Amino acid sequence: MCTLTFVPTEDGYLVPEGSVENRIESIGEICVRHQIRFPFVLKPDTAQRGAGFRRIESFDEIENYVAQVSGPLILQRYVQGPKEAGIFFYRFPKEQKGHIFSITRKQFPVVVGDGRQALRELIESDSRARLIARTYLERFASSADRILAQGESMRLVEAGNHCQGCIFKEGGDLNSEELRTAFDEISQKLPGFYIGRYDIRYRSDDELRAGKEFQIIELNGAASEATNIYDEGNSLWSAYNTLYRQWKLVFQIGAANRSRGHRPVSSLAVIRDWMEFSRQAMEYPLAD
Repeated sequence: MCTLTFVPTEDGYLVPEGSVENRIESIGEICVRHQIRFPFVLKPDTAQRGAGFRRIESFDEIENYVAQVSGPLILQRYVQGPKEAGIFFYRFPKEQKGHIFSITRKQFPVVVGDGRQALRELIESDSRARLIARTYLERFASSADRILAQGESMRLVEAGNHCQGCIFKEGGDLNSEELRTAFDEISQKLPGFYIGRYDIRYRSDDELRAGKEFQIIELNGAASEATNIYDEGNSLWSAYNTLYRQWKLVFQIGAANRSRGHRPVSSLAVIRDWMEFSRQAMEYPLAD
């Protein structure tokens, strides 16, 4: 099941379907109206696991992206960070306050040049990067043989997703009552939202614990994961246990909403949506 994405209105804007020319014009109008400059992000309106996420640096890149992806897009102001975290949050429909279920720190791997080795060699000699070297080398196909200068660093992934090569770590130490309160206030302003994961970028751990100075880059719905399960320090049993508790919450919240008169979509509708998403995903370019 695909994950729906919410982007704050001041940072993300819908680019609807249409001709390449009309969509490029729409992107230009959005950038002028909201004073968005390069770099910014383009990504599919419906996607999962970082698919199709691109940091756009030039007009040529806009044209290439729009020509490749025909479905609706999200244009999003680029958020520098430098840190990123995933905060899985839930609240039962009749509760006054919600809860933080888990927090994941996200680390963006880099390689550092020595003036002798090409990017390909640096990736293949790194104990972790070599495990998914194919993903990185596909992403940097045009520069894989470039020799990085002494001390030159290269970030291997921009999208904060483990499938794209981001490293996930347990972030429970970031939890605080102030942080819970901040996300509770945000969540209560979103009608119908009761469970899912906020992906955020922020400057410092202390500011985040205080519930301040962070920006939401996505809100992923009930089909998302408590991504701290991907910390290499967690056992498989621990991961399954976390997923079991998460999905128990999803079904309990669903049952509570059904008791309030809400009805789920039909299985046929889910299958149709999945088939349409699968068709669109064939167009998505390699993620940054």
